[in-house]
Amino acid sequence: MAALVLAGCSGPSKSAAAKAPSAVASKVSDPGKGVAADPNYSATCAPSGPDSSLVCLEVTLQAIDDARAKEGLGPMALPADLPELSPPRQLLAVLDAERVDRGLPPIAGVSDDLSETAAQGASSARLPPEPGAGFAGPETEWIGATANALDADYQWVYDDGPGSGLGDCRRSGDSGCWADRHVVLDDYRGAGTLVLGAAFDPTADNSRGDQGGTSLAAIVALDTRPAPTLSYTWAQVGTDLQAGAIRPRSSPPTNVSATQIPDPAHTVPADPDFTQVCDATRIDDSAPCLDAVLAAVDHARAAEGVKALALPSGFARLSVPEQIFVAINLERVDRGLRPFAGLTAALDHNAQLGADRANDPPDPGSAYDVVDTEWAGGSANGLDAVYGLMYDDGPGSGNLDCPKPTSKGCWGHRHGILDNFGTVGTMVMGAALNPTGDNNKGDKGGTSMAATLAVTSRSADAFVFSWSQVAGASGDGSS
Repeated sequence: MAALVLAGCSGPSKSAAAKAPSAVASKVSDPGKGVAADPNYSATCAPSGPDSSLVCLEVTLQAIDDARAKEGLGPMALPADLPELSPPRQLLAVLDAERVDRGLPPIAGVSDDLSETAAQGASSARLPPEPGAGFAGPETEWIGATANALDADYQWVYDDGPGSGLGDCRRSGDSGCWADRHVVLDDYRGAGTLVLGAAFDPTADNSRGDQGGTSLAAIVALDTRPAPTLSYTWAQVGTDLQAGAIRPRSSPPTNVSATQIPDPAHTVPADPDFTQVCDATRIDDSAPCLDAVLAAVDHARAAEGVKALALPSGFARLSVPEQIFVAINLERVDRGLRPFAGLTAALDHNAQLGADRANDPPDPGSAYDVVDTEWAGGSANGLDAVYGLMYDDGPGSGNLDCPKPTSKGCWGHRHGILDNFGTVGTMVMGAALNPTGDNNKGDKGGTSMAATLAVTSRSADAFVFSWSQVAGASGDGSS
């Protein structure tokens, strides 16, 4: 069975919130400086695009609760159905919790009329225009590259001052410092019903490096009309809370990937044992070998309730890097995840560095985000390598970073393959083979295979091999 080395991972930074006009702040004091999120929920949530998964929201809530504790506030109470709520409704629940817990009157609800105006800001990735007649004292907000409303709240209320990296708040006293927080916590005195307009566009951000990312715009104002029409109210939030509250989480669970796909209960020995069929001394693309590996893959997938693997026709004729690319993509798409668009020459070269030194490839550089790197030694072909990375990666396996059940490296390769690569940019990959490059003890001279999985927001190089070449060619389950 292949020896494996743990994948590495990195992620991009988020764009800062756009500044709204500073409101006449209430008597609620500002923190001395921006509060860095602890726990760092950005490492749990999707690196780009919307993410209202329960785990993302729970870890973000923990960061909010920790920041609130610094101000002497207790934990925030939010309804358990928060993951099912739209971002505008999430926003009402969280902003009202921020207000009420500081003794400020709640926003009565989400106004459809005001949300139509907010939608102009969300779709154009800028502050929404001020609403027309019928609304008084409006304040506007916009933020890009935000996963959900809890994320927006954290950046507006706690990471909006000196030290937060905002261009118009370089030092204490700058006009941009805490402007967003002041909008959220303003008194909004005057006649009328305090209402929220909000809109979320999952792909409208046009900021540099975040093109195609999320865009959230909001307006808080007094509705001076006699009977405002509200689609979701603070009273409904309270009713939802009676059914249960979301609980904060200090870290994501360790037995799942970033896409919340569970790990197997234990490493899965190959059944059938294809090592008894395949040639252990060289690359083996023979039909008996590939059929045996495929049967073992299907046996392991069946235990997870995943359908049998349908290899494209001519899989045996593909190069080993192409086989690795196809097998990794099939493991992703058969679980509902985005595939990698293609192999590039640059990342193939990067992966070759790993294959040649029998280790994870190095970081490919600043042109790439969300990088995961993989290495496997002693595999007979690309499908064999991916079997080891996906199913034989836990305690008792050949994973060199999983010497005991409590090791952090257990299932690390599987987590890399099933990682959340977000929605912004192009998912690209590199793969490589050194047929005699394994230099680990007892395996010297064996095969060495490596892969680099990444996202780039720059124009991707021409693909050496693309998923579009494969996607339409489904095999019959044989080689």
